[in-house]
Amino acid sequence: MVRQPSKRLTAGVAAGLLAATGVLLGPSASAHEHDTAFTQTNLVSDIPGMAALTDPALVNPWGLAHGPATPVWASDNGADATTLYATPAGGGVAKVSPGGHTTIAIPGGAPTGQAFHDPADAGDFVVTENGKSGPAFFIFASENGGISAWNPQVDTGSAIAVGQGDDAVYKGLTLWQNPLGSFLLAADFHNARIDVFDSQFRRLTLPPTFFQDPNLPAGYAPFNVAAIGDAVYVSYAKQDADKHDEVDGPGLGFVDVYTDFGQHRTRFASHGPLNAPWAITVAPSSFGRFAGDILVGDFGDGRINAFDRRGHFEGPLRGADGKPLAIDGLWGLLPGTAANGGTDSIWFAAGLNHEADGLLGLIGPAKG
Repeated sequence: MVRQPSKRLTAGVAAGLLAATGVLLGPSASAHEHDTAFTQTNLVSDIPGMAALTDPALVNPWGLAHGPATPVWASDNGADATTLYATPAGGGVAKVSPGGHTTIAIPGGAPTGQAFHDPADAGDFVVTENGKSGPAFFIFASENGGISAWNPQVDTGSAIAVGQGDDAVYKGLTLWQNPLGSFLLAADFHNARIDVFDSQFRRLTLPPTFFQDPNLPAGYAPFNVAAIGDAVYVSYAKQDADKHDEVDGPGLGFVDVYTDFGQHRTRFASHGPLNAPWAITVAPSSFGRFAGDILVGDFGDGRINAFDRRGHFEGPLRGADGKPLAIDGLWGLLPGTAANGGTDSIWFAAGLNHEADGLLGLIGPAKG
């Protein structure tokens, strides 16, 4: 894997970041008159009979991403690859194989977070290999500290190594856009920091206050990062002795909000229902009183907790039986699109059986 040296941020960009002030969050979610029950639909698993489609490559699927009209991409941490799935108009689920490739290899393996990049932004995040170049469609982070990216004209069957952190263990990734340009944010769990890459995949050197919570207890580190609107959300989990994996347990977790210039804004959620929180996304408008809320998925207990935009805990998503939904080894949550999954549902990914297996599916309001 190509190792990219850190690049010091240009004076103009650094000055702009340092001069920026906090950005207000969106309004809090409005109250609704009734609770909504939710159903879990299992679509793909490596375990025969677990879901509608059996795919042996879906092992510990972690991060999820898609474009407005693309299939959903799942980072298969246990298979060192990514796989693609679509929900045809007639119903069901189908595996998508670009160029005949049933999996797309991730250099160095162990992918975690991923992000979609609109290839129409042709000058950003350009991938080059063997004399071929093109803008990245999808970008991946790995537990080996690598960043890789995929363009079908460069290599249909494999992402290309484009960046590397120093002794990093990347657990999450998001595409971050602010008035100064487009960046990648990678959650380095081992070194307890957020690494920032510019649109040329150069890792930047930023002041130590960037994406740092001065009141975070010792032993916690960024587990995931998500850019939502004009804010950046970071979930924190407790580190194990090797600072490689999380420690699960009730109340072990935090979520912070930063401005779109990397300055700490507020502690969004602390302890309480959090249990190694990883997934962070926005609830669709169909989610009843949770519509527009921030959904935080716990890897530790598999629950999905809803918070309004001020960080007030609204409750967990519950099934028709009134019990909280709990998905073993819950990782990614991603709102569906009109082209894939439906706008009234969210995709989920989970590493079942202590991450030895996988499950991909949809969660949406119960019918009737």
